[in-house]
Amino acid sequence: MDVERRKALKNIGLSLGAITLSSSVVALLQSCAEERTLAWTPQFFTPDEVFITQITLDVMIPATPNIPGATELNLTQFIDGYLYSIATEKEKSAFKVGIEQYLSSTLQESNKKKAADLSETDIDHRLAYYFKAERSEQQKWGREVDVSKKDNAGLPSVDAVNFSVLKSLRTMAIEAFKVCELIGEKILAYDPIPGSHAGCVDLQELTQGKAWSL
Repeated sequence: MDVERRKALKNIGLSLGAITLSSSVVALLQSCAEERTLAWTPQFFTPDEVFITQITLDVMIPATPNIPGATELNLTQFIDGYLYSIATEKEKSAFKVGIEQYLSSTLQESNKKKAADLSETDIDHRLAYYFKAERSEQQKWGREVDVSKKDNAGLPSVDAVNFSVLKSLRTMAIEAFKVCELIGEKILAYDPIPGSHAGCVDLQELTQGKAWSL
């Protein structure tokens, strides 16, 4: 394994989930929304990485009759742009080796030869393996990632890397979902000109149970 890949794997625990609603992020979200019907060329992901990211996000955030899902909201395009233009160089390199490993291990576990052969069922099984694992197992994966950052420490296992990548993908997708204009105005409780403050009220009565848009 080359030195750069080892360095990247040791940084796999870098947070890529907490999206700050900066002017750059808002512009990126608007761009993704405006280009929904246009051809899109990824800047960070390879075509195979786009495919597995898209299908993974579709399983995480599926469309329903009333709520658009990951594909309709262009979440893969947003994450690609975020990683390319906003993430730090360490975050980019760590996530790159992480998504590569998630792809190769998923193909192996699913007994598939290429990304396009993967189905939502294959991905659902992989997500269940990680997110429905015992709490103790998830904590072990987390410790592997933390320990790997230390000098002379070994690299995290494939499972630890995959779990870290999937957590980052899920968090980024949820954050992008919540700040998307379509979701903010049509799905969540939306008040463009906030009025009086009501501290202790029943959310069901006030917004029919909807969370407030950011």
